Amino acid sequence: MISFDAAQSRVLGLDARRHARIIGAAGTGKTTLLVESYANILENSGWQPADLLVLAPNRLVASRVRTLVEQRVRRVLAGVPVRTASSFAFSLLNSYAAQLGDPPPRLLTGAAHDETISEVVGAYIDAPGESHDSQASRLAPEVLLSAPFRAELRELARVLDDFDIDPVDMRVQLAELSVRARTEIYTRFPDPAISARWDEGLALLTEVGEVLAKTRPGELSASSLLRRGAALIRSGAVSAPMLVLVDDAQELGEGQLALLTACAMRGSAVWVFGDPDTSTGAFQGERTSILAGVHGELARRGWENHAGDDEQVVVLETVFRHGPTIRGFVRDLSERLGVSGGGAQREASSSVAADADAVEFARVASSTEQLGVIAHRMRARRLGIGGGTRQLKWDDMAVVCRSRAEASRVARLLAMHQVPAGVAAGGVVLREHSIVRELVVLLQHALGIRPLDAAAILQLAGGVIGGLDAVAVRRLRGAMLIEERRAARAEQRDALSIDELIYDGFMFPDTGRVPDSAGGRAIRKLGQIARSGARTHTSGGTPREVLWALWEGTKLAERWQRDAVSGRRSTADDANRSLDATLGLFFALQRHEEQNSSQPIEDLLEELLASTVPQDSLAQSSLRDTITVTTPQGLVGREFALVTVLGVQEGAWPNVRAHGSLLGTAALERWLRGGQALPASRRETIHDELRLFLQSCSRATEELLVVAVADDEQYPSPFFAFGEAFETQELPSARLTLRGVTAEKRRQVVTNPDGVDAVASLTELALAAVPGAHPDDWYGVLPASSDIPLFAGASGDTAQSIPVSPSQLERAEECALDWVIAALGGGSGNVQASLGTLVHHALETAENTDAEALLETINAEWKKLPFQAEWESERMQRLAQQMAQGLSEYLRAFEVSDRQLLGRESRFSVQIGNAQLRGVADRIEARPTPEGIEVQVVDLKTGKTAVSGPAAEEHVQLQAYQLGASLGALEVETQGSDEAQLQTSAKLLYVHPDSANGKGFVERKQAELTQERKAALMQRVSDVAEVMAASNFTARIEHHCSDPHKPGNCRLHIIQAVSHA
Repeated sequence: MISFDAAQSRVLGLDARRHARIIGAAGTGKTTLLVESYANILENSGWQPADLLVLAPNRLVASRVRTLVEQRVRRVLAGVPVRTASSFAFSLLNSYAAQLGDPPPRLLTGAAHDETISEVVGAYIDAPGESHDSQASRLAPEVLLSAPFRAELRELARVLDDFDIDPVDMRVQLAELSVRARTEIYTRFPDPAISARWDEGLALLTEVGEVLAKTRPGELSASSLLRRGAALIRSGAVSAPMLVLVDDAQELGEGQLALLTACAMRGSAVWVFGDPDTSTGAFQGERTSILAGVHGELARRGWENHAGDDEQVVVLETVFRHGPTIRGFVRDLSERLGVSGGGAQREASSSVAADADAVEFARVASSTEQLGVIAHRMRARRLGIGGGTRQLKWDDMAVVCRSRAEASRVARLLAMHQVPAGVAAGGVVLREHSIVRELVVLLQHALGIRPLDAAAILQLAGGVIGGLDAVAVRRLRGAMLIEERRAARAEQRDALSIDELIYDGFMFPDTGRVPDSAGGRAIRKLGQIARSGARTHTSGGTPREVLWALWEGTKLAERWQRDAVSGRRSTADDANRSLDATLGLFFALQRHEEQNSSQPIEDLLEELLASTVPQDSLAQSSLRDTITVTTPQGLVGREFALVTVLGVQEGAWPNVRAHGSLLGTAALERWLRGGQALPASRRETIHDELRLFLQSCSRATEELLVVAVADDEQYPSPFFAFGEAFETQELPSARLTLRGVTAEKRRQVVTNPDGVDAVASLTELALAAVPGAHPDDWYGVLPASSDIPLFAGASGDTAQSIPVSPSQLERAEECALDWVIAALGGGSGNVQASLGTLVHHALETAENTDAEALLETINAEWKKLPFQAEWESERMQRLAQQMAQGLSEYLRAFEVSDRQLLGRESRFSVQIGNAQLRGVADRIEARPTPEGIEVQVVDLKTGKTAVSGPAAEEHVQLQAYQLGASLGALEVETQGSDEAQLQTSAKLLYVHPDSANGKGFVERKQAELTQERKAALMQRVSDVAEVMAASNFTARIEHHCSDPHKPGNCRLHIIQAVSHA
């Protein structure tokens, strides 16, 4: 039996027919009192369950409070006793539609609303003066198309709904005020500039409404539900409850207040329970001041106090959630806030015994250490070691981040630390998950909306469904090209391009020309999956049925379900997230079908790939025992034994950037409330941010840990200074996991191989199959997979002909390991190198000196460059223009000189001992000299740094070209007599604007090689060939691999083992 103190007893004795507000600090038992009040009134007043309604701030809180009510009442309740305001409004509209025989209302999802806004804004940009009543936008097109602008338009729609205003009527009112403002002095007239921004947003919303009425009839946004529900209650068409009890009333917005006001107009009493110091909804508009006065706020929205009664007020005096340490810190934070709703609740004291709770503030040197600290603390509490009063379950702990994006990132990183974490911060953004993107792309192909091309097929092959890594994809391309060229030579035909081969293998998985390898099997698998989906579509299947056929074909369900249930923590978390996202995709298609939406399926799929709005889902969250990672808003109505707060960094928390500044939405809401049309001041914004921080800290029952990073780029914010008295030093960050113990024991064995305890521990861990414990898993312990030379003959000995490329000579000399990784396909390319290939092609195929023609040749292959963003493509396009101009200037200078072109992309091959020196020269040019003819090899360079003149003389690649020319490997026509003496030289041609220093191009020449230098070079080629043909390759760690100024692929092989101390 629960016992109540004097203040709580006063709440239980309140008059259920009069308005009341119950104010209490965090942890004073407000929700418990609400449940007890509900049960007490239901048992003693003679009222029926339909006469009482509890409103909660969100569905999670509503579900928990509903369970508490049902457990307390211990009887079957007709209807739903606890709802959110939107759910209550929806139930009213649904009931009224059923009475009239009309179709029920449907919810307009945030993603669908966002997509419609995007379409309207796009049309507005294309023709602002034709199809729109508004003048041209004051904002750039990039801003209008941005996600923040679309979010602010949705927020503007919410404000209009909250105040029951039509966009057209609002524009008329603003126009009238604009006329009056020219002749009248009235301080509440909005500023003309902000009024113009409102007008532009209202014009867009008018068109959005028209489009939605045509494409999504009967669908209502959450704010429209509240608006329609309030109107329905005011009309008397539906009945209102006799008493409405509101939990966490500090979260009430204007839309919910309008609904409560409508109930009050119909005779309902309103009881509000809350703490104004913990309001978290400022980002969704200013919260109401109902905790400062129920009568005042209801009257502001139209209610009249005909009875003349005063509202009932009770301030709770005792905190039961945590002890005096946390309570003292939370009270100190609350006293820094402006008074909202009184302030007497801040005097509440804790009833918990001293030393039962703790507050710690810690600085760490990096974000990595920050994750290590919290992972260590949580695993320690899970194991019941390292302090704390008791062993905790995972779901007794929470991590709080300032933003949803940060929460998602932290959850993933905690999973890597083997700490199970679940994100409770909004819905799922489907496009953030690879499996969703890949399924949607396959669905678009199967439905005939957007057939896949070779690039998209390869991207799928390297994704979740295909299962290949980047190296495997490159090997697949190489293997397919080699096989095709061999077949083309045998069949005496032109070889197909790699795109044709990939597409053929995908479209005809049973007969296509793909190799029997992991890569080939991935292409065939993708082709079979796509064919299965297409067959389902052809046979009349719905898009959801086609998606099911695709999903079944991936064969991922069984593996992910197994991993989710029995996999290791990180594997299980990844599997759960992927399954949740896939289920969300099926729900999206299910809603589309069940609502008989007029939206074409192709538009829905594009919307899913583009939308950054979380999908709302009624799917039950995982029942696994996990840590909750969330934002302050996700903590409403919840408490945890251990709460860790992250992100208290300068510039991040507090976030003082103005909300609703693009359209002035915040100013409009304040103006509609009767205030000045001004956005929130910096002081008000900081107080809102402090309320979020206070809310986060007040959720802890036993332990509060606040961690901030202090390094060269990040430093703690002023909020961190509030915990100066609780600051601690050097919290442990080592992993309290089996893998962490394994690493520690391996370090001990490496340091002391005779250590019996460490060896015995590793033996036990290996018998338990802990990864990394068995010596077979240790780095450098297993024997080499092969000792056959890289270039081996039939007998396994070194081959007689070892290919040596001039461009790789120096690389192999500098670090053989770096060279062999690149030679075997393990290197990484970049956009700069790909652009260089296109520039070389333009020079090779140039028919004249026109810069535009050269650029056109480059642009013909532009789509093949792997850009990560549009801005990168634009930047590289400017660079390509400059390089094309440099080539043009060089070719013009060549035309007016005495030189002539002997060859382009000229191949040569020279046998030097076991080495076959072979390469391709970009250009071969010749000019007459008094002694005969000089043949000059030109090597085009597109890098941004040109070598010096002396360095060019020693340039080994140029020397190799000269050697090939002097030995007759490059066939040239001297156009002279047989006695003409042939001379050779070489030069580097730079066209990058940085290397050319604004001159268009620069050259670095190399004089003819002497006989001594030729002999030295031939010996050098032979030596490099021996290095290349070896069976093992040594890393030059100090002189190359670890040098930050000489980046190379060899860094892959110098990563320290886990046993490295």
